[in-house]
Amino acid sequence: MGVISYQDVVFFNFWDLNYMSLGCVFPGQGSQSLGMLNGFKHNLIVKKTIEEASDILKVDFFKLIFGDDIEELNLTINTQPVVLSVSIALWRVYCDKSGPMPILMAGHSLGEYSALTASGVMKFDQALKLVRFRASAMQKAVPEGVGSMAAIMGISGEDVKKICDNCSIPGHSVEPANYNSNDQTVVSGSNEIIDKVCIEAKNSGARRVVKLAVSAPFHSSLMAPAAHKLKNRLKEEEFSLPTIPVINNVDVKNLKSTAQIKVSLADQAMSSVRWYETIQKFNDNGIKIIVECGPGKVLSGLTKRINPNIQSHSFTNEKVINEVISILASK
Repeated sequence: MGVISYQDVVFFNFWDLNYMSLGCVFPGQGSQSLGMLNGFKHNLIVKKTIEEASDILKVDFFKLIFGDDIEELNLTINTQPVVLSVSIALWRVYCDKSGPMPILMAGHSLGEYSALTASGVMKFDQALKLVRFRASAMQKAVPEGVGSMAAIMGISGEDVKKICDNCSIPGHSVEPANYNSNDQTVVSGSNEIIDKVCIEAKNSGARRVVKLAVSAPFHSSLMAPAAHKLKNRLKEEEFSLPTIPVINNVDVKNLKSTAQIKVSLADQAMSSVRWYETIQKFNDNGIKIIVECGPGKVLSGLTKRINPNIQSHSFTNEKVINEVISILASK
């Protein structure tokens, strides 16, 4: 299967027809939890990866992951690099076990950086520094208390978009931030308009509306200052071409040049995450099994809602990884 170097997570010779049905997805902010690596406590690859991340950013990642301070973990500046580090740690475990390579990857918001790292576009240390920069830029883009987010369930994304458009006024808008499934959409924007959108969504038949405990209105036009800072920062970065195609969040495409990837990553901060279409794209490309490589089971749950015909597995512990590899080996 070719040489796999989990140090920089670069691999070769993945076009093996036996594994043409495998896709891999990486979660974003919101998937973190205290003790999220309890299923890998004794794995040396995981330990070394978290040590490496701690050294690179001069932050005690072990304390954040295995401690008891959920507020500290949930700070955007900490959450984003921690989730990326956990995701890459699990990816390295999978690679070390000679897991079959997927033919498509994607990541939800922050998870797109994990996917691009796993695909060799950026190195681990580079990704960590970029993600921390991203987190800081997004946090500083909007004063605290100005914007928020809410999840709307039970009506279509198209209906949510219409409600947002009807409720928004010049200078104060709300937009769809995440099209998570055909009946779950997260909206983001100005506080006063968010409340109006939530009320209108309920009046339009939404089954449930939940205000999210987030520190900023991510993936909305209010993130324009962050997108601008990211664009300038990304110009300085040296990327490689992906060794496995990564479907991007902004326009659901497999970008084939590093210049396109940089533009997309900058735009992503203020654009909708089109996850429903992403999983449909996986299905269109013949993906039968999707593995979620990172903390939690959020994306596996969404996959089951979007397309229950696709098998979905979350790498919650080493046993699951071994089981998935056995399933793939029998295909």
